[in-house]
Amino acid sequence: MRVSLKFVIIIAIMLVVVGAFAGWFILKREVEGPISVETVSDDGFLKLVMTLKKTKFTVNPREPVEINLTLINIGNQEITLTFHYKTKFDFKVFDIDQGEDTYRWSYLHMEGPLGWCINPLLWQGPGSLTLEPPEINIITLKPGEKISEIMIWDQYSVGEATQTFPPNKPVPCAKGRYRIWGYAGLSSWSGYEHPDNSLRYFEYTLPDGTLIRTVLETPPIDILLI
Repeated sequence: MRVSLKFVIIIAIMLVVVGAFAGWFILKREVEGPISVETVSDDGFLKLVMTLKKTKFTVNPREPVEINLTLINIGNQEITLTFHYKTKFDFKVFDIDQGEDTYRWSYLHMEGPLGWCINPLLWQGPGSLTLEPPEINIITLKPGEKISEIMIWDQYSVGEATQTFPPNKPVPCAKGRYRIWGYAGLSSWSGYEHPDNSLRYFEYTLPDGTLIRTVLETPPIDILLI
């Protein structure tokens, strides 16, 4: 059976259009998102969700990276959560190209016996630095209820990339690939802090009386600074 040249041209044009649309859709999703990841506690009572509106951000102008963290009671009973700080969430940024931790939100906002404590008088980064004092924060969630917080990474490094510990002069991050994890409770620098520090954890009691002390960590989301 002979196929006309006109038919072949029409099919070729359709393939080009479909391919272009698919590429645009993929690029649009990569740039605009939103993209979410989640983790569920071992007992199945809590779910932590991290959402980013997009995965590409400009460095000039320096575009804030907005990180939305939500903790949900997915069990069938009321649950009471105890946090050691007013802040319930945290996030950590890893520089993929340099192979090192570059930022921890709690590192600049918490104080207390966590194995570190920044001196606000030495702060030379953007804006002012106000440390959040330690305190107990108790929240009760009914089944289906949730708590959320939007946290911001301003593309500055306060980790190993600064070559100071603790850092007294955070530096702007360069273009490149970065990986973000979200936490309920507090994160930890890789290799610097003892992972069993009790103040990192939040606590709750299961219906059978079992006390749970944990930090929930989401899977990572990779982003690109361009």
